[in-house]
Amino acid sequence: MSDQPEDDAAADLAKQTLDGTRQRLADLDSLPISEHVAVFDQLHRDLSTVLNTIDQQEDQGRA
Repeated sequence: MSDQPEDDAAADLAKQTLDGTRQRLADLDSLPISEHVAVFDQLHRDLSTVLNTIDQQEDQGRA
């Protein structure tokens, strides 16, 4: 059985991350191409962190 508050928190975190990621990708149009790689690298780190956080929350919920 899933824990609703933890599910809600994970869903909120995922939504905030997705919204922020979309905005940062949209902002690429105003940046020189030479700066795109740094944005992609940072987005990758941020997304990986969020996914790891959600995974940890799910693992703690199963324990």
